[in-house]
Amino acid sequence: MKKRSPGKPARQLVVEARWVDDAEVWVAQSDDVPGLVTEAGSRALLIDKLGVLVPELLELNDHPDASKPIDLMVRFQRKAAKREQRIRLRKAA
Repeated sequence: MKKRSPGKPARQLVVEARWVDDAEVWVAQSDDVPGLVTEAGSRALLIDKLGVLVPELLELNDHPDASKPIDLMVRFQRKAAKREQRIRLRKAA
């Protein structure tokens, strides 16, 4: 398990990702990240996109926690099945 480095505490943000059968993509949105709406054909690709988009959107929106590390909770939902995945993102540039 990776230990957190001392410094600014991480901010936890939640992203909801839902599978769209017709388009065969994951669509992600978040109330915690202004302007976030994206899609990808797999969970791995979606996580890669979120790793870039979330810090950029926080910085562009002058979010108060933009300079802090981010603990991102992605809630995947596909019909009745739910899965959560926690991701540590770099802080905004």
